[in-house]
Amino acid sequence: MKCRYCPRTLHTPESQARGYGPICGRKHGLIQPPAPRQRATTAPVTPVTTPDVHPNQTAIPIQTVIPMEL
Repeated sequence: MKCRYCPRTLHTPESQARGYGPICGRKHGLIQPPAPRQRATTAPVTPVTTPDVHPNQTAIPIQTVIPMEL
């Protein structure tokens, strides 16, 4: 079965029932675009001073856990 708006073949049963695919549906405003992904909040980095650091410098701690994006 072909899309009613373009020559693409419809593969999923949902698209075949509608008569158009997700690309043409979004293009013509018939299907809402996906919601934007939310970024995970990261903990703020707090400066740490140690005896090895010069008084005018601030040491930045190395984060042992890298935050994963969802």
